Amino acid sequence: MVPENANFDVLIVGAGPAGLSAAIWCSDLGLSALVLEKGPEKGGQLLHIYTEINNYPGCLASVGRELRDDILKTLSNSRASFIHGADVAELDPGSMTIETAEGQRYTGQKIIFATGVRRRRLNVPGESEFEGKGILISGARDRMEVAGEIVAIVGGGDAALENSLILAENADRVYVIHRRGDLRARKEFIDKARENPRIEFVFSNEVTAIKGDRMLRSLDLKDRQAGTSNLKIDRLLIRIGVEPNSDLLEHKCELDEAGYVIVDRVGRSSSPGIYAVGDVANPVSPTIATSVGTGAAAVKDIASTLSR
Repeated sequence: MVPENANFDVLIVGAGPAGLSAAIWCSDLGLSALVLEKGPEKGGQLLHIYTEINNYPGCLASVGRELRDDILKTLSNSRASFIHGADVAELDPGSMTIETAEGQRYTGQKIIFATGVRRRRLNVPGESEFEGKGILISGARDRMEVAGEIVAIVGGGDAALENSLILAENADRVYVIHRRGDLRARKEFIDKARENPRIEFVFSNEVTAIKGDRMLRSLDLKDRQAGTSNLKIDRLLIRIGVEPNSDLLEHKCELDEAGYVIVDRVGRSSSPGIYAVGDVANPVSPTIATSVGTGAAAVKDIASTLSR
């Protein structure tokens, strides 16, 4: 049990690849660290990767959880403390104090934010109502559940097209709905999707509502020129990009126009003592390898600062 009001060398918010890397390096460099994770277990976005990971150097994993487990083996001898289910609600950069939604307060000499990103929502009526009632979490995870069904995917990037190909293996029909008239995905995905007879593109349309009864049944669409329509479907997957979990840092350090934390080469933000690592500070190359590297870089800099 971590005592409330305890003081640590480093507070780490988030236990994804970047936060876990930071915790490993804190232990290696003799720094006391507390990791606060909102979820019930360590892993962050790794727990939501249901496809093979073959581009992380030195490791092949069939799914993200497998890579997470390998990272945890490195953590087995770590002296870092962890609190799961810790929803950080307040940050005071002046006193370097973090307060959770439950009212617990923790103080560090430095704070590392490794809060990652979240999937962008449509923010339309019915989106929350039909979560788990027809709205899919992952095409790879749920590919067998859509057998014989009609699926819609919203988005026009790599994730949308890759998932359309996966779901088309079992679904009767996959609609790819995109608000623009052109796609942003890689050519290889576009070519394969266009060649697949089960995939149909619905361009220049936006979803305005998600409808159903006990389960999702249809989408209301708005076409820029043709007006409104209703599309009957059984399942929906939303892949319209991500946004950074930087809400706590708003007005406390400099963010770019998309909300990503602006940092220097070792993760220092514009607020003294506050670091940001991993995807929350990296809109250019959000990868597992980059996240792990930035977590290490921040702790190395903190160790050199605290030893002076």
